[in-house]
Amino acid sequence: MEQLVVRKYGNRRLYRTDESRYVTLEELAQLVRDDVDFSVLDAKTGQDLTGLVLAQVILEEEKRSNGEAIPVALLRQIIRASDPALSEFIENHLPRLTDIYLESRTALSDSMDLVASGEAEAGEAMIITQLAAVKEQLQQILDALEVQDVPVARA
Repeated sequence: MEQLVVRKYGNRRLYRTDESRYVTLEELAQLVRDDVDFSVLDAKTGQDLTGLVLAQVILEEEKRSNGEAIPVALLRQIIRASDPALSEFIENHLPRLTDIYLESRTALSDSMDLVASGEAEAGEAMIITQLAAVKEQLQQILDALEVQDVPVARA
């Protein structure tokens, strides 16, 4: 599937070329949540403005949540990302950590549904298995980062 192209015009309007219509920052945020790959290009110059527009999406999310959407500590780290090593970490490892978190949250929710439905034994076994898998994934990431002296709970 080809990457979706959104054109940004001088009047700050965003035009989704595949659907021939204008879109909002909120709609772009939904595309990100839906894992749709897109780029935002300046309509006149063709310059890639994707990063700038995604920063605007984050700003709008922060405004809507009264500054509680993203922890301040993470925002500070993103600003510090001009350090090449931190930038590399954010680009290469943060997405993996986020994916692991989201998978774990889904797995835990599924397991809790099993427990709630009366299948406690199956749910308990599933939770233990999934938590062990998450622990292993996190350990692999720590090993890849060559992080030392980080306590990891034993299952």
